[in-house]
Amino acid sequence: MDTANINHVIVDWGTTNFRAFAMDAEHRLLATKEASLGLLSVSDGNFAQALQKQLGDWLDPENPFPVFMAGMVGSAKGWVNVPYAQTPACASDLVKNAYRFELPWGGEAIIIPGVSHNSQNDQYDVMRGEEVQLLGLAELIRKDDFQAVLPGTHSKQVAFEQGMINHFSSYLTGEVFSVFSEHTMLGKGLPKSETFDQVAFIKGVKEAQSGELTNKMFLAWTHRLFNNLKEQQIKDYLSGLLIGFELRNLSVQDVFLVGGQALCQRYELALQQLSKNGQIFSGNDCFLAGMKKLISELQNEHYSK
Repeated sequence: MDTANINHVIVDWGTTNFRAFAMDAEHRLLATKEASLGLLSVSDGNFAQALQKQLGDWLDPENPFPVFMAGMVGSAKGWVNVPYAQTPACASDLVKNAYRFELPWGGEAIIIPGVSHNSQNDQYDVMRGEEVQLLGLAELIRKDDFQAVLPGTHSKQVAFEQGMINHFSSYLTGEVFSVFSEHTMLGKGLPKSETFDQVAFIKGVKEAQSGELTNKMFLAWTHRLFNNLKEQQIKDYLSGLLIGFELRNLSVQDVFLVGGQALCQRYELALQQLSKNGQIFSGNDCFLAGMKKLISELQNEHYSK
């Protein structure tokens, strides 16, 4: 790839992963780089050095390009702790709170802030990175009002209304699954299955529609004791149970699912069991579309000054 064609780079930098997208002047994707370089993997806070190493042969000292970043890189554990925009939040609110600084090798860095939501009294919810995907989803579907679920380690359920992120809730679905399937008696030492067990997953979704979470999770143990499930089915059962609990109070009929294909397909299947509809959109596609909108807003702000 000719580095002269790179107009800017977009970076999605989270707790566990790093993704960089080289873009041309027309915001067309030229190349992608991915690495298991989460924030906690950056030694001694050397984010500039880590970024420079990842961008590698894209860098041209004679042609320094701007780098637009979003995600946990803008958190207290990241490069710069960028203050949240508060709900209701639109693209211009994120742009107003964006943090700019010069990179050691030349070129400007811009970190997009996350969004906070005060649900009641002193109870807050937060997101970093998902706000960009939501703006991108709005661009792709050309809607100002919709409900979205963004599956992941900390899944989000979001109401996007009148072109703004109005309110949202976070669920520790992915993190709880990881902990319980790997580090407790419910899942530790279970045989790995190469295929997805849809029957076990659906059983979990259906059994999550009543009762209390910690009580129902114990079924991951007793179902195998009484031969209701085989050991190799337990992880998919537990996955269905946790996703079923997350979705069981979802009040809307139609939901947009944003994220990785495999995980979104599980959510889509769970929604079907609840007589609801889920439409899947790529997390990367939404992220790039959202960043395109924000970059345009940033440029408009710059030229209006």
